[in-house]
Amino acid sequence: MNSNKLFRIFGLALLLMLAACDDDDERPSAEPTPIAEPSSVDPSTVLVRLMHGVIDGPPLYPRIGESVVGGAGYGQASQPFQFDDNDERLLEVLYEGAEGEPVILYDDISVPVGDDRDVYVYIYGRFADPQVQIIDIPAFQVPTDDDGNVTDQYAVFVQFVAGFAQQPAVDIYLTEDTVDIATVNPTLTLSQGEVTPQVLYTASTGRRVRATVVGEKTLLYDSQSYTMLRARNTLYLLTDFFGTGETNFVLNRLGGVNSIVGTVEAPAELRVANFINNAEAVDLYFGDTNDAPEFDGVPFGTFSDYRSFEDQVVSVNVTPDDENLTFLHERELALGISQRLTLVVSGDAQGETDGVVVSSEPRPIANSLPLEVIHAAPSAGDVDLYILEAGETLANSEPVVAGLEYPANGSTRVAAGPISVIVTERGNETVLSGPLDLQIEVGFPTIVLTQPDGAGGPLVPVVLQERTLE
Repeated sequence: MNSNKLFRIFGLALLLMLAACDDDDERPSAEPTPIAEPSSVDPSTVLVRLMHGVIDGPPLYPRIGESVVGGAGYGQASQPFQFDDNDERLLEVLYEGAEGEPVILYDDISVPVGDDRDVYVYIYGRFADPQVQIIDIPAFQVPTDDDGNVTDQYAVFVQFVAGFAQQPAVDIYLTEDTVDIATVNPTLTLSQGEVTPQVLYTASTGRRVRATVVGEKTLLYDSQSYTMLRARNTLYLLTDFFGTGETNFVLNRLGGVNSIVGTVEAPAELRVANFINNAEAVDLYFGDTNDAPEFDGVPFGTFSDYRSFEDQVVSVNVTPDDENLTFLHERELALGISQRLTLVVSGDAQGETDGVVVSSEPRPIANSLPLEVIHAAPSAGDVDLYILEAGETLANSEPVVAGLEYPANGSTRVAAGPISVIVTERGNETVLSGPLDLQIEVGFPTIVLTQPDGAGGPLVPVVLQERTLE
């Protein structure tokens, strides 16, 4: 295949088609009815899509032969291939490599074709060891009786797909929105990687999906009231939520469109990291330091836990612990919806201090993890940071973060696995720290360059690997 053509396809934004709801009138549900598979008929149209449930995977693109269609992010389905014959098809799953090149994640997936089918190639699990299932279902047809009369014009065929990893299994309740789940049994139990059979429902407004701990009523997810869309095959793909706040899952509705059921509350999150020499602990206030601090007693060399806040602009004041009239750092800080921020304060409590705000991404991507480097050593000067592979030396390498000043942060992309980190003076090979050998996990690695012994002391990296999937 022409590589330039494929690169252009990869360069396109993912088609995040979030549909609102169907305009059709709906009516209350009847009891769900299991669906019987129809017998085979003469070959006719089949639609083939890729469904993405790889929790630490990048955007994925399906390829059949020389054709590639619009890909899918986590929790989405790709654009469809369409065929109208019974020829065997083999599908490959691709992702974009570090240099923009197509890389095969999974290949030789045999795809069924013909007989008015909707086929989803469901890829799930972890990026290092993905699993594949074929979801092969009849194309939607309105149910009729033996005389061809429509029996339910509001019919919808529903099945659930597990794309989560934080729980081994959950109980699912698909009910009317007013039902108290304490009074009913779960609709089904959904285990990791499971695809449930299709079930026939009557579409209506006032539906609600809830997920709980298996065998308990402890609520893990609540869609609130929503409209079930009619006249389609609907697949509800339940995925982990990696954003801010207390939400555990996202319910993705697939079947002609990619959309999210309900709303996701994602407040701002903030934490503080104390690297101020001669400050054994610090407090952080919003505004008046006569009020209680938002963060109390953060020890030197540590990060506090994240706290959630409404979106707002605040005046931040950092003081020594229990010394609310001694100001170490002041700044205006904008807290935005769904942002996950870290304020890193550094310097010397007996001299000058400063700070830098670092923003974190929501979901770790195993082949492209953001390694954050924070310069919190005021007298170290500008630095270069190198990542060396086996057999490499400084002489034949280029810095991945060059000319990092104090106080500032930089970042580079790394894959999960072993790396070796060296910090040098800017523009030359005078080593200030390293080599530091790290085993990068799928998460969010951070290196803070510090001088715990004060000005002129050695450069000491503090390593933090957090929000990992291990």
